[in-house]
Amino acid sequence: MSRILVVTLGGTICSAVEKGDTIKLRTAPDKKIFEAFKKKNELSYLTPILYSSENADEEYFRKALSAIADECEKDKPDGILILHGTDSAAFFAQLAVRVLSYLDIPVLITGSKLPVSDPHSDAVRNVSYAMGLLGAACEGKLGAVTFGIVYTDEMMEDTVFVPAARVTDANFDGDYGKFPGKPSVRTLNKKEVQQYFSSPVKKILTVPCVPGYPFAEVDPAKYDKVLIETYHSGTQTVRGLTEFIGKAREAGVRCYMGPVHQGKVLYESTRELIKAGAVPMYDMPFEGCWAEAVVN
Repeated sequence: MSRILVVTLGGTICSAVEKGDTIKLRTAPDKKIFEAFKKKNELSYLTPILYSSENADEEYFRKALSAIADECEKDKPDGILILHGTDSAAFFAQLAVRVLSYLDIPVLITGSKLPVSDPHSDAVRNVSYAMGLLGAACEGKLGAVTFGIVYTDEMMEDTVFVPAARVTDANFDGDYGKFPGKPSVRTLNKKEVQQYFSSPVKKILTVPCVPGYPFAEVDPAKYDKVLIETYHSGTQTVRGLTEFIGKAREAGVRCYMGPVHQGKVLYESTRELIKAGAVPMYDMPFEGCWAEAVVN
């Protein structure tokens, strides 16, 4: 029998429909959805913080991850199931895999696209699939430790698993993307995790890959770090970004850029950004770049 820690953090799976037209965060889901798994697993529950996924930030994530780490140090579960909302789950997963991997146990994150009370909800299906994977992983049937997101893919009409290091933001349907290849992840050891939890929350400015970003109106000195979303070639190099990076360097604020393809051949715009002082983050999704900036 495996000992599974069930952590509820919020999202649609912890929400209910009010007045027939508004989904609102209420409380952790009814534990009845876990009844079927008690025959094969010993379950414990933790709700350190409840938040709407669309309103989450690093401070929420840090409180949740710190509480999970503390609970695992005390109770020593065989695996962890985390219920989280879709909107920011990719960022949470990328941070979690860096912070919780030192525990060396399987960790799965899931949620639902519709509240549990909705007859068309995928909540039970996702939880069932995740619990099955956790059970197999805890029994050593899956080889390496499993760490990732479980969800029901609308296009595939199936429940799937995406490794945390490869997961990218969910689309309009709530289906997560999968970054190609096998991005490398530097996971933190226990001492580094403790240092991260005790350090101040960093103010990170993320610059989206969109035309016409108003660089001249933003003061990089107000932030601890800057993360520039680039993709393929870089963005806005002739419209103020290189000058913005220069201002950040003068203020002692480090600028990161990603995703960037690793290779000898780079776009001219990418080279211009690197020359200006931006630090490239190679071959990892933007959500992973964000997590790297947070923990380093």
